[in-house]
Amino acid sequence: MSAKRSNGSAAPRARATRPPSTTSASITQASRRRRKPPQRRQRLKSRRLDGGARLSEPQRPRTHPALKLPDSFLLKDVMRLRELRSVAAHTTLVNRLHQICLPLFLSLVSALAQTNEPFDGHPWNLSTGNLSVGFIQASPIGAQPRADVFEAPPSAESLRHLKDLGLVADEDYVAWGAVEREPGRWDWKQHDAMEQALHQAGLKYVVYNWVHFPPVWLRDQQKDKRTLMRCLEHDQETHYLSIFDPRTIDWYDHFYKALNEHFGNRIDDVYACILGPYGEGNYPLFTPDWVNMGHCHEGYWCGDEFAIKAFQNAMRRRYLRINRLNRAWSSHYRSFAEIDPPGSAGILPASTGANPRGQDGPGRTGQDAPSPQERRRWLDFIGWYHQAIIDFAEQSLRTVLKYFPPEKVRMKPGGNARGVNPISWGTYCPGYAKMAGAYGIVLQPADCQGAVFGDKWMGTAYQFYHVKECTEPPGDMDEKTFVRRILSDVSCGASQFFTYQFEQHAANTRKYAALLTGKPGETEVAVYCPTTLYRLGGSLDPTIAASARLRGLCDFDVLDELLITDGALTRQRYRAMILFQADTVERAILEKMEAFQRAGGKIIAVGAKEIKDVEGKAWSKAGSLPHVSQVTNGREWLEELSVALAGCKGVEGQLDGLWTTRRGQQLILLNTTDKPIQRRIDSRSVIVPAGGIWSEK
Repeated sequence: MSAKRSNGSAAPRARATRPPSTTSASITQASRRRRKPPQRRQRLKSRRLDGGARLSEPQRPRTHPALKLPDSFLLKDVMRLRELRSVAAHTTLVNRLHQICLPLFLSLVSALAQTNEPFDGHPWNLSTGNLSVGFIQASPIGAQPRADVFEAPPSAESLRHLKDLGLVADEDYVAWGAVEREPGRWDWKQHDAMEQALHQAGLKYVVYNWVHFPPVWLRDQQKDKRTLMRCLEHDQETHYLSIFDPRTIDWYDHFYKALNEHFGNRIDDVYACILGPYGEGNYPLFTPDWVNMGHCHEGYWCGDEFAIKAFQNAMRRRYLRINRLNRAWSSHYRSFAEIDPPGSAGILPASTGANPRGQDGPGRTGQDAPSPQERRRWLDFIGWYHQAIIDFAEQSLRTVLKYFPPEKVRMKPGGNARGVNPISWGTYCPGYAKMAGAYGIVLQPADCQGAVFGDKWMGTAYQFYHVKECTEPPGDMDEKTFVRRILSDVSCGASQFFTYQFEQHAANTRKYAALLTGKPGETEVAVYCPTTLYRLGGSLDPTIAASARLRGLCDFDVLDELLITDGALTRQRYRAMILFQADTVERAILEKMEAFQRAGGKIIAVGAKEIKDVEGKAWSKAGSLPHVSQVTNGREWLEELSVALAGCKGVEGQLDGLWTTRRGQQLILLNTTDKPIQRRIDSRSVIVPAGGIWSEK
C-alpha cells in the first residue's frame, strides 16, 4: 500500500514565502516577498459592547402637573424655559454617558497601553526567518542567477517594531555556493549587512546554513573532488552533494571553518546543515524555485558508488556471513560485494517519469511484498536508508561543534507532512531525536500546525530522548490554525517558537507564549505508531485520522517502534496503548507489548484485524486483547474507548469540541469549534471562546 495520503500531503513542503522573481540588480525590502503580514492597522475599529446595557434615548423633562404659569408669562419666557429644559436634558445625557463610558474608556486605555508596551520574547526564543533567500536565488547556484545582486536588509524601523512585539531572533540563509563563487575567495557582504541590521535593532543573528548545494566551480569544474547524489530510478546525478562520500563532510568543514573565522561571536545561533531541498533531514526533493537542482525528483538517492558500498558494509555488519543474509532474503549472493539496493534489483516498480510515484513500498503499487523474505530485504534496506541520513546529520553536527558551542547550535530535521512523511523522503523524526539527545542542541522540526498525531510523533520522541524542541510551521496559517498549533506545541512540551508570520500572529503569541514551558501534557495513554507497516508502504491515514478525533477525548503520546525498542512502553509511564493499525509488527515489538501487559498495562485494539509479524505468523495474544468497535463517522467507538480508558491520567474530554491538556494543577483547554463552550471546572463555570485557549494561571 502506498504511504502517500489521499489529501496530497506527500508533495514536498512549501516554504512560507518564495523569493522574488525580479530582474532588478538590487533586491529592496519593498520588492522582497518575505513574510508579508497584513498592514498594521493605524486606527482602532469601533467596538460593540455585546451583552451590556443599551443607552436609551433621554426622556423629555416633564412639568409638574400642579404647576400653573402666571398670565404675565410671556413668549420669551416660554422660549427661555425650553432652553433650560434642553440644557437639563443634555446634562443628564452627558452625566449618564460619563458614568457608563468612563470605566470602559479607562479599561481600553489600560489595555492599549499594555499592548503597546514592548514584549520580551526571550524565554521562548521567539524567532522568524527567510533573510537572503532572494540573494541565494540570484547567485550562481540559484534558480535565476544574475550578476551583482544584493538583498537589502529590512529597515531599522521594521526590525525595531518586530522586537517590540517580542521577536528575539531572525534567520539569515547563508549558502556556500553564493559566498565562495571562486575557490578561496569569500564574499560576506550580503550577510554582514544582515548581521549588522539585526544587531543594531537588538535582535539575535542566526545563520541557517546551506552547504548541501556546492559552488558551481566544484560541481562542474572539479568533479574529481566531489560526489553528487545519484538516483536509483534513472542512474542520474542531482546537484546535491552525496552524503555517502566522506569528502562531503570535509567540504562542510571547509565552509563552517570559514564562517567562524569571518563572523566569530557575531553569530548568536547557527544551524548544522543536513540535506534536502532546504538543508533539512530529507533526501533530494524537487523544489526548484530557489536553487538549480539539476535532475531531481522524489525517489531513492543511493546509487553512487559510495552509497552502494555503505549499504553492503551495513548488511555485512548486520548478518556477518553471506549465507545468513541469503536465508533471510531468499537470495543467492556469493559475497556482500554483490549486493545492490533492492530498488535497482526489481523489487520496486520500474519508473520512467521525472517525478516517480508508487515508490513507497517493496511491492508493486498498492500491493504487499510477495513474500516474507522480500519484506525482510526491503525493511533491511529502508532501515539503513533512513539511518544513513541521520548518521550524516550527526557528522555535520559534530563538525559545527568544532567551531561553535552547543548552546548556539541547532538543527532542522524536517517535518511530518501532517502525520508521517512518505518513506522515500527519509525524514524519520524519532531517529533524529535519538541522535541529537546526546549533544544538548535544539531541534526545530517543521510542519507543526496542530496535526496532533504528527506533532506527537515528534514531540513524544523529543521528550523521551531529552531534546529541546523549537517548533516551526510549514508556512502561512490562519488564526484558528495558529492557536491550535500553540495548544499542540504546549501538549508536546515545546519550549521555543518559530513562525514566518510573526507580526500577523503577534497578539496571540503574546497571549499564549507563557504556556510553552517545555513540560508536556500529562497522560497515561499512548497511541501506537505502526512503524513496520509504514516502512512496508502501508498508509497510516486511518491511525492519523482516528488520532485527530481521539484528541477530543484525551491527551496522548505517540509511541514509534524505535521508542518502544528503547524502553518507552512501561507501566511506569503508561496505563494503556491503543492500536489503530497493527497489521504487520516486528516480533520484538510484540514481545515488548506482552511485557507491558504482564506488568498490568492495557493494549486496546480498535477494530478486529489480525496482527501478524513480518514473517507472516499471527500474534497469539491478539485475540485476548480488549477490543472496541471499528472507527466510524459516529462516536460509538470513542464512547467505548472512554470506558476502556477510565481512570487514566489525561482522559478528561467530554467530546464537546474541547481539547484538554493538564500539567499538575494547571488545566489548559482549546475550543476547536466556532462557538463558545461553557465547561464546569471544579466548582465554577468557565467559558472558552471559539477557537481560543483557556488556562488556569
